[in-house]
Amino acid sequence: MPSASPAITAIALLTVSSHEKAMLHDIYELLDKLFVRNRNQHRRSHWWKGLHAFRKQTGLLLQEMEGKKSEREGKLEARLQYWDEKCIHQWYYQLVAVGPFAMLGLVMMASVARVCRITGITAVYEEIASGDVQGVLSASDELALAAEFGNVLDAEEDWDEGVVIARDE
Repeated sequence: MPSASPAITAIALLTVSSHEKAMLHDIYELLDKLFVRNRNQHRRSHWWKGLHAFRKQTGLLLQEMEGKKSEREGKLEARLQYWDEKCIHQWYYQLVAVGPFAMLGLVMMASVARVCRITGITAVYEEIASGDVQGVLSASDELALAAEFGNVLDAEEDWDEGVVIARDE
């Protein structure tokens, strides 16, 4: 029976260092400057929705990190689970579509990756992937695939292996 996938919690954000908190603020400021400076030129682009949502959600995350200690953990955990279910994959796909402004897209994708690492989302994804790899390795170690596909080639039949043809030069 497969184990339950690990849930995203707010533990990483509650124990974040001051340096990582400053990095989150820097990323938000960068996104805010990109948003304000490029709003008129790119507001109708497909990827602009991703930047707008990412900037807004990062700002809300920072506000919740500064909120009341009694409510902080629940709000942060709810926000991270919402990000996991609805936002992160959409942000990546929309930010890939930047097209001719590839450098801008690269900066935004790196920002999403950095925020995911700081919030602990990346660690959960790595744990899920590690579990999947362990499952595949254990299945091959137990020869489960050999038992399933072992009867495809019958040992009794005489198989034609072909004839070697020499090339005339």
